[in-house]
Amino acid sequence: MSSDPALAHPSTSVVADPRKGILLTLFGLVLFSVLNGVVKAQTELFPILQIMFFRNAFALPPLVLFIVMTTGWSSIRTDRPALHLAHTIMVTAAIGLIFAGYRALPLADATAINFAAPLIVCALSAPLLKEPVGRLKWFAVLVGFAGVMIMVRPGGDVVREGALYALSGTALSAGGLLLARYLSRYDSTTTIVFLFMAISSAMILPVLPFIWVTPTPLQLAGLVAMGAASGVAQYMTMRALFHASASTIAPMGYTKMIWALLIGYFAFGDWPAPVVLAGAGLVLLSTWVVYRKESAAARKGAAG
Repeated sequence: MSSDPALAHPSTSVVADPRKGILLTLFGLVLFSVLNGVVKAQTELFPILQIMFFRNAFALPPLVLFIVMTTGWSSIRTDRPALHLAHTIMVTAAIGLIFAGYRALPLADATAINFAAPLIVCALSAPLLKEPVGRLKWFAVLVGFAGVMIMVRPGGDVVREGALYALSGTALSAGGLLLARYLSRYDSTTTIVFLFMAISSAMILPVLPFIWVTPTPLQLAGLVAMGAASGVAQYMTMRALFHASASTIAPMGYTKMIWALLIGYFAFGDWPAPVVLAGAGLVLLSTWVVYRKESAAARKGAAG
């Protein structure tokens, strides 16, 4: 039975490929975008903490199966438990606040506010992670952010309670991304994802009896399926951090706006205006610029 040795520990001989990191991120973001639409619908029925518990706890079974079939339990080890706990607290709080934003705002609005995260990541990845952030990456981030602003055309009414939830969650999410990038230098992807899911679920579990809303069998199946899918998406985005820097991954997040628009159209009948499509074009341009830069860097490294 074959396995990827880099899953056991990132310091093995497997070479990081930024192009693979970008593609893993893009696929993971598609899945996350669909899950965001599902979460928005579920917030009308269940408390946010209950949704978060299903999202994290039921992501564990497919992850456990993957661990058993590939790297084995020896790969789930760390010499930095305090950092993993800090990462879990930060990301759990971020998810809760972002979900609150989804409940209070249209999906596209909440998604757009979350795009402050790449700016935070790019600004902090150099001083905190000592990663170079070149002018071209800054250009891609700013172009993508401009595209988002064109799409949503924010006005004064954007600053609402839901927007404050979304913005606070975004700031914590950016911090979690930077900390995950740092942890990926020492621990495997499976370690980071497994410990986050397990610790976060354990943190929420004692609260469940006080907020529980009993789902129907069909709703229960949907909650469980959401959890399993989130485990796959979480692994893909964490794995991407082994292959690519945080500042490279960050602009890819803008593609979530495109999926939010598509979900809004098919689920709620919202028809994108021409200006929205123009903004989406800028989002795609920013993603293409970063991918081309990393492809050129990868070819140069292979030739050297």
